[in-house]
Amino acid sequence: MRIALTLLLVFAVLMPLAAQPPLLHATRGIHAGVYDSSGNYVLLRGVNYNVLGEYWQGVPDAPTTKEYSDKDLEMMAQYGFNSVRLLFTWSRLEPQRGHYDTAYIARVCHAIETAARLNMYVLVDMHQDAWGMYIATPDTGMCREPAKGWDGAPRWATITNGQPTCTQGGRESAPAVVRAFRNFWDDTDSLQEACIAAWCKMVAATSRYNNVVGYDLLNEPGLGDHSLIRGNRQHGRYCRNLVRAIRQTETAAANPHHIIFFEPTVTKGGKEIPSIPQTTFRPERNIIFAPHHYFESITGKLNMLQGFQILRIGAFLYHTDLYIGEWGFFGGVQDTAKIKRYARYEDKWMLGSAWWQWCQACGDPHSVGWNGHQWQAGNSSMHLIELDRTGKFTGNVNTSFLHILDRPRPLSVCGRPRKGFMSNPATGTLQLQGHTHKAGNITIWVPQRFNAPQVTGKNVSLTQTTTVPGGYKLSVAVKGKYKLHMQPKN
Repeated sequence: MRIALTLLLVFAVLMPLAAQPPLLHATRGIHAGVYDSSGNYVLLRGVNYNVLGEYWQGVPDAPTTKEYSDKDLEMMAQYGFNSVRLLFTWSRLEPQRGHYDTAYIARVCHAIETAARLNMYVLVDMHQDAWGMYIATPDTGMCREPAKGWDGAPRWATITNGQPTCTQGGRESAPAVVRAFRNFWDDTDSLQEACIAAWCKMVAATSRYNNVVGYDLLNEPGLGDHSLIRGNRQHGRYCRNLVRAIRQTETAAANPHHIIFFEPTVTKGGKEIPSIPQTTFRPERNIIFAPHHYFESITGKLNMLQGFQILRIGAFLYHTDLYIGEWGFFGGVQDTAKIKRYARYEDKWMLGSAWWQWCQACGDPHSVGWNGHQWQAGNSSMHLIELDRTGKFTGNVNTSFLHILDRPRPLSVCGRPRKGFMSNPATGTLQLQGHTHKAGNITIWVPQRFNAPQVTGKNVSLTQTTTVPGGYKLSVAVKGKYKLHMQPKN
């Protein structure tokens, strides 16, 4: 299998690319956003997909991820997602220092090519939680709160200086996790240089794809136990060095530059103290601030609206667009009202986002719990699709959530709307208004659970309705100041 996947990667490099969605780029300043080559604003709505990640396994008979399947991406497209945040882990990419798994890179490339066939964009995300899978309490009797392992760094890059793994209130709180992050930011044993080199291997293989929307530098990084000022300076320096290396790799391969997505840190010293990197990114315009929004979900420190406001302030400080790399609610059907409220806010501000997550295996550390004696996992797990204990898709889907997430929306817009838009997931209606200095088109997604829609308004004209798997795509001509109202036909 490894030889076959390696050959697949070689052939992928040598063979010409199939048809792909147009390359996207970001702008900063007053018109910050994501645009295609024709100048249309593109709204990315997607979902996180973690099946290529490597996780700690605390329950032997419960796999940590579902196996990758092209059918997952096909289902995502049928529910109107035009993008996927594709997770990869450093531990799988570089299991031994300086030795990169080309078969693993080939699997990432295959997923990207499948997404291109489905007209979907891919955000390539170097994922980690609590540093990595190798910080787990080896003898659970040592701690009142033993630590799960998680995902991210390889064993050789996990330097904890013998600090204890017992958690002290939260997955990031173990002293071993704090020390591992401190050693990374201090660049102990040239860990940053190694991580940047690993990133460049992934970029060299994937930057040839137009449907790679960009690179998420590091998921939910934590600061060590230095001062906040020093920690933010170290984080900012790493971001600048990594962006420079990514650009050099793209240029050396004669490939286009892709959007850089960067996140705030989420903890300091193991405590929930978020902060943004101390860097201006002055030379870089193709960049987006991409924090996560779990207000009224995982954290109750701010309400949902306050959370949006503070994240929008962060984007304003960097003069970039705002993209929510993760958001989600995990209380079951009773969270439907919260999801609808969240949806109204992100439509109002025309924000791109990726739901966490498509599927979660019973053995995923997020699913595993401690009963005081041993780690345990359930017999099934429902996110957007349901998995059984063995990690297989049961055939059940979460329609309560999906029928909000798949609501009608513009995919690309000529002239970014000044007031966002309003979409009703129950009735299928959509209202949008904006202004463009040149005549152009809006592309709109509509799920098939509604009848073929009709469009009315000012300076708008429906030119084409195309039936696609899962729904319809509308092409609407617009000019000047326009108002659009769309509703399903009776």
